[in-house]
Amino acid sequence: MTERLSAREAVTVLADDATFAELPVPARRPKPDGPLGWPGYDASRARAAERTGEQESVVCGTARVGGTRAVLIAFEFGFLGGSLGEGTGDRLEAAYAFARERRFPVVPLVATGGSRMQEGMLALTQLQRVARQSALTREAGLAQVAVLRDPTTGGGWATLGAGADVVLALPGAQVGFAGSRVRPADADPAAYTAQAQFAAGAADAVVGPEELRATLGRWLRLLTCPSTTPT
Repeated sequence: MTERLSAREAVTVLADDATFAELPVPARRPKPDGPLGWPGYDASRARAAERTGEQESVVCGTARVGGTRAVLIAFEFGFLGGSLGEGTGDRLEAAYAFARERRFPVVPLVATGGSRMQEGMLALTQLQRVARQSALTREAGLAQVAVLRDPTTGGGWATLGAGADVVLALPGAQVGFAGSRVRPADADPAAYTAQAQFAAGAADAVVGPEELRATLGRWLRLLTCPSTTPT
């Protein structure tokens, strides 16, 4: 298993010095215990906030990586398993819209267990929102380079991970649609790893932490710099 960094630690490792600028957080006035009135949900969120220092499972902002300005979407796994709820969807949608407005590439730093059970079907609809934003960004001709951290499972893998133009994975990261708690009892754990996804063609490269910044920066330059080759 690769080391689990917090969202802000993951950003710090990749961003050029002091270039990260967090995006404004979309305003939402949540109902008590969430949209379903799930008993204890507010208390769980409060504990997660106290533990991580975050108010939601993603941190979004801009930073230069190897000299290229990009929108970074960093998941905080310590906040309810990096799960996607309505608040997460708001932040992701705003981050993608900002990227299209400024013509920046998007870099999801994924670490999630999937949709947030306390929000039921409404959590699953966030995947549709994210998939739409990814498709609009691709139509706009902007690059998406995903970094698969540990773990990358559920809808986060299916949308932000597998939907990217280039998929980089950290060695030893757990990667797959089914998380460890919902797989068949006889499932081979090795099949749900970054290395297995690379072997199957679902990831483009497995990159060690010490090489990730340089590799990501190189991909961003290649995908954002216009070609100088004569036509």
